[in-house]
Amino acid sequence: MTKLLGRAACALLLLALTVVLAPTVASAATAKGLVAVYRLYNPNTGDHLYTTDANEYETLGKIGWTQEDVAWVSPDESSTPVYRLYNPNTGDHLYTTDANEYKVLGMIGWTQEEIAWWGSVQKDVTVYRLYNSNSGDHLYTKDSNEYSVLGKIGWTQENIAWYGIDPDASSDSDSAAEEEPPVLTSKTPIMGTTQVSVSDLVAYYKSTGATYPKEVYEKYGAATIEDFCKILVEEAKAEGVRAEVLFAQVTIETGNLRFGGQVKPEQCNFGGLGATDSGAGGADFSSYGKDGVRMGLRAQVQHLKAYASKEPLKNECVDPRFTYVSRGCAPLVENLGNGKWASDKFYAVNLLRVVEALV
Repeated sequence: MTKLLGRAACALLLLALTVVLAPTVASAATAKGLVAVYRLYNPNTGDHLYTTDANEYETLGKIGWTQEDVAWVSPDESSTPVYRLYNPNTGDHLYTTDANEYKVLGMIGWTQEEIAWWGSVQKDVTVYRLYNSNSGDHLYTKDSNEYSVLGKIGWTQENIAWYGIDPDASSDSDSAAEEEPPVLTSKTPIMGTTQVSVSDLVAYYKSTGATYPKEVYEKYGAATIEDFCKILVEEAKAEGVRAEVLFAQVTIETGNLRFGGQVKPEQCNFGGLGATDSGAGGADFSSYGKDGVRMGLRAQVQHLKAYASKEPLKNECVDPRFTYVSRGCAPLVENLGNGKWASDKFYAVNLLRVVEALV
């Protein structure tokens, strides 16, 4: 792990990024159904705060907080609430779509500040979550470059937190060119020998700060994150899929098992199988009971194999979407996204970030 920069150096870098990246307050969403989420930074504590309250934004700005303008735009209501918490010991604010995380942190001393805003089910704008173990600060950004840069200097990349709305998506006026993902020249096979151990995956998961949903998955055969990762490696190896690729996909699709979209944790659907941008909930493997986690992961492995290989399955097919795939059409991680597995243009980029952190 790259040594973390000091708080002052991080603050300077974030300020520099903000000058380039942040829109002006005047661009705040005013259209019906849209809510602007403002971002502030406290140079004394190193904490970032996000709020939809323009008065809170202005008041904090007057007492020393750095106003970093509109961070992203959210719907005025949806099926995905984003909860806000405050840690009185560290001064950190945390935001999560995970009701269990909200509950557990409240039980250990965090102040629960109710619903802050709502995530978008349309997935127009990806909002990423990072954590700085040096300052204890959580940061949220829609900018993939900021996410990448901070990850390289020691922040823990905690993948997708939720989604926002693109207020210009239906506008007739000219808008800035849509951000494009970098050109990927690497070739990362989906099939092959696994290069990570169960302990590697467990260590990565714990480094994200996520709370493993034991109360959900102990009913489906994985009471601990160690159990979950053991099953994941076993299922990946059974079909010749690289476990690090499968694990990366699980973390991206579920936000480190926080979920938050139309797929619910109880479905044991860790790859979004059958879930669509139009709101379809996707496949449900909970009927397998104690084998729910295993069968959910098995189906995901089989779906990956369908994309990456023309070889027959080793286990009986449990993937309800297997026959819909053109076999062997995406042998590389770089081939995923843009309508292959997901519509997100940055999907392969996000997967590779996790794979590269593991191997």
